[in-house]
This record gives sequence, C-alpha cells and structure tokens, in this order.
Amino acid sequence: MKDLDSLRSMLVASFAPGPRAPEAWTDEVETARMSAAIRGRHDSPAVEADKKTVAMAVAEFRRTGKPDGYRSLKYVCLGAESLDERGRCLVADKPIRERLFALLDEETELRRRLKCFQSLMLAHWSFPLSSASDEGREGWLAARAWLAASRLALERTKGTKPHWFQVLTEHKNLLADEPCDRYGKALLAGSNEELRQAMEGLAVPSDSWVVEEAVVAQMKAAAALGHAEFKGVLTDLILIAMGKKGIVFSKGLQTRCVAMLVSRYARCPDRPEHPALRDAAVGVIGNPWLRRAEWDARVIDRRGEPDGEAREMVNGWLKERLIRDFFELLSVDGSGDTRRVDYWLRFEPFIEDMWFALGGDARSRRGESHNDFKERAKGRLINLDGTTSDNNAFVMRIGEYLAVEFGAKGNAFFLFRWDRLPQRLLDKLTSGRERVDVDISALKSASYVERLIHMDSTGKRLTWEQKFDQSICPLIGQRPEEPPRRVGAGPGTRAAPAQQRQPARAANAVGGEALSTMLARIKGLGIEVVDHRDRQGALWVIADDRNKMLSEWLTAHQFRYKSPKGWWKE
Repeated sequence: MKDLDSLRSMLVASFAPGPRAPEAWTDEVETARMSAAIRGRHDSPAVEADKKTVAMAVAEFRRTGKPDGYRSLKYVCLGAESLDERGRCLVADKPIRERLFALLDEETELRRRLKCFQSLMLAHWSFPLSSASDEGREGWLAARAWLAASRLALERTKGTKPHWFQVLTEHKNLLADEPCDRYGKALLAGSNEELRQAMEGLAVPSDSWVVEEAVVAQMKAAAALGHAEFKGVLTDLILIAMGKKGIVFSKGLQTRCVAMLVSRYARCPDRPEHPALRDAAVGVIGNPWLRRAEWDARVIDRRGEPDGEAREMVNGWLKERLIRDFFELLSVDGSGDTRRVDYWLRFEPFIEDMWFALGGDARSRRGESHNDFKERAKGRLINLDGTTSDNNAFVMRIGEYLAVEFGAKGNAFFLFRWDRLPQRLLDKLTSGRERVDVDISALKSASYVERLIHMDSTGKRLTWEQKFDQSICPLIGQRPEEPPRRVGAGPGTRAAPAQQRQPARAANAVGGEALSTMLARIKGLGIEVVDHRDRQGALWVIADDRNKMLSEWLTAHQFRYKSPKGWWKE
C-alpha cells in the first residue's frame, strides 16, 4: 500500500496545475534533433561504408561475377566507378558492368533497389571524369544511361521514396547530356543556390565532375551573351578558368574553358588584344604557331571545325607582343627609338615563324617583363655567340626567306633564301629544342640575298624604311597594308596594333593584281572556283599544287593548300 500511496501522491502533484496543451506535450528542440537523426540514418543521400570492405566486394565480384548477398551487391555498386591500385574501374569492363546491371534489374524489393541505385549514383558523382581513359569514360556513360533509365522506372513504381530521390527527380538533368547547362545562367549571374541544393540533396562531393561541368556551363552561358555583355564578364571568367578565384581545376577543364572563351572572343566584330586571354590561351593550350595541331584539336568553332579565326587572332597577338618586347626590352636602342618596331609590326601577318637570338646580357637578365618575354618565346629562344653580350637578333621566316634584324646599332639587316641556308643553321632552327647555340657569323654569312643598312638617304629623299620595302617586298611577294615611314614623318608614327590592322589585301601581292582578276583568269583555264564566303565558309580553287605558276598566284593571294581538295582562303 505504501507504493500505491507514493504513486497517488506523484500523480496528484503532476496534474495539480491542470492539463497541459497538446503543443506543450513534447520538447520541440529534442524532437527536431531526433527527426534529423532519423532522416540522417534512413533518408540521407550519403552512404557510409568502409573503403576496404567496398574494395574487397568489388574485387570478389570481378573474380566471380556474383555478389555475396544484398549487402555485398550494395558495396559493389558503391565501388563500381572507383579506380583500383592499377587505375582500373569496374564499369570500364563491359561484360562485368553488364552483369552488374542485370543483377540490379532483377531486384524486386523496392527498398533494396533504392539502396543499390543510391550506391551506384554516389559512385557516379565521384568518378574521375577529367582523367579517365576512353574505356573508363565509356563505362561512365553506360552507368549514367542505366541510372537515368532506372530512375524513370523507380519513379513509376508505387511506394514511398526517400527525399534524395525527389531531389534527383527535380535535377534529372544530371543524368543527361550537358548535365549542368541549366545552372549556367544563374552561376554567371552570381547565384549558386540551385546547384548547391542539388549537390547537398544528392551528396555530390565538392571535387566531383559535376562542379567542373557547372563551370563549363557558366562559360557556355557567357558565350551565348551579346558581344558587349560577353566582353564585360570575360576577365572574371578567365580568372575562374585559371583557378584564381579560390578553386583550382584540372588542366583538362582549364583547356576546355579557355578554348571556349578564345573562340567566342574571336567572333566579336571588334576584338582588341586581350592580354589576360592571350596569356591564358598560350599558357594552357600553347603557342598557336608551334602547337597548331593541338590548337586545332581543342579550339573548335560552332560548326565543330578547328577555329582558324581564333588561332590566327592569338597568333597575331603573340607575334606582335614578342616583336614589341624584342625591340623595347632587348634592343640596344630600347624604347627610345620606335622606328624599327613600327617597321616590323607591319610585316606581322606575313611572319610564319620567328626566333630570338639572345646575347649574354639578355640571357642572364631577370625581372617580370623579361621573364614574361622568355616565357612567351619559349621554344624559339637561341643563344647568340660570337658577339658583344648586349647584342641580340630578331630572326623571322617570311615565305621563302629568312630575315635577320640585330638589336645592337651598326649591324646591317640580312635576308637569306630559306632553301639556301647552311644545313647546320637550318637544323638548329628546326630542331624543336628548348635552346640551341648559334654563332653570329651564321646570321651574317655571305650567302645573303640582301644586306640593308638602317640609314636614311642623303638629302632625306628616302627613309631607310622605304628603301627596305623597295628591296624586301618584291622578293617576298607581299606588301604590308600600312605604308613605310616617309620623309618628314614624326618620330611618334607607329604601326597600328594587330587588332586594328586589316589582313593584307591581295591587291598588294605580286604584280598588284586584284583577286577578282586572278580568279577570272583561273576560271578561263577551266579550273573550278567555289565561293562559300556568303555562308561563312571559304573561297576554294579546286586544283592540286603541281602547277607552279598557279601555286605562285594563289600563294601571293594568301590561299593555302589542303590536299586533296585544293586551295582555300577565308
């Protein structure tokens, strides 16, 4: 009876204040904590598993083609797209992955189907896509296709679905081509909320390929803007692509982004040199005239073809910058005398290749400007021996000629036939080595075609620039758009920057013959001419390169030969 009396006393004490309202029956903070714990255990997008256990399950499945029960099957899914110690992943093996997909399709119990689906989905987010082999990428695409089809089947299946499945249904684009394009505009506008919700709701890791594809989507959204709007965001996008906004990306992603940006900029009607874009393009993709094949493979226009316009744009920027650097940083005259830099900038469209022969002073000189020059000129630097340490040489290939311009005063300009160069010099210029040694005597040999002095005529009848043009232009078959410096021109007269100059006109080529006249003569010979320029295409002359006279005509008018179709120009 004492126990009953004690219970009666406690009940009276508990209910003496009166009954509590229903909303006061529970502790809201504790309830929220318990609910979160339950969701984390039973409705979380993530799956916890020991990596060693997962690796063992994958290895066993590879060996036998059978999982050791449902739990083992789930672990196989979780490790299906992870690389093993040999750099292989399960989905890269077609028979093995098809066996896995078949087993998953045979599962009928909804909870187990969802768990296995969830495990493979998590493996899918973590796949190292940027460094994957062709077989690995093929397996990743196959897994994506299976996930997309299974998601649709699960969506049609009756039964309660976890929250992460609802998130995936909302963001099913992540299992399709162009998975992140839908987030591009928002990311460009500075909002990542939609992408953040998808990543958190689906447990996408921060180093997932999804993040890289989202960056690509942002670049695509920018490329779809008008010219002025695109230029307004270009600098920030370059910083993002180059990893200077806090996130460092793979070399492959950098290349994709920079290629898109440079290709889009090339479509702008007004495209002044953009130093940050130039340096990013050269740094990530490479020197466009030294690595043309790589450029053409990576920088693609909207038709899926190599973007020659973008390549030549950066090519012109780089050549002009190097020419300016040579005369302003490395010539003895320095930046005080601009006549030579102005003169040679006019020839930039015709310079097919260039080298920079550096004396002892230039080779040892340090500083940001000199280091930047050497980085841009990498692969085309030469050690110049047999001369004063302050002398350097700017060496150019222009058509069938090699032009040599020295930095120190008192040195003449030399023009040589390319096909008559000493074999030893030719071998060094074309070796592709990082640095070669060349004696100055090889660049001043008696085999020259022209030797010219930088001296105005007595009585100022002709400037040295005019005399150079009179000798050089007929030989190379090209004449710059801008005229040379004339008598009485002020010292500040400079050649227009490459982005403001128009391509050399065919009327300035050999003989001064207009393009239309030449084409009429070609048609008169019964040779087919196809003009697609009104459709953003090229002008074609359907002929081979065996006719020497025809080849000379077309080369003079900036046509290029492409076997077996013929000659073309844009």
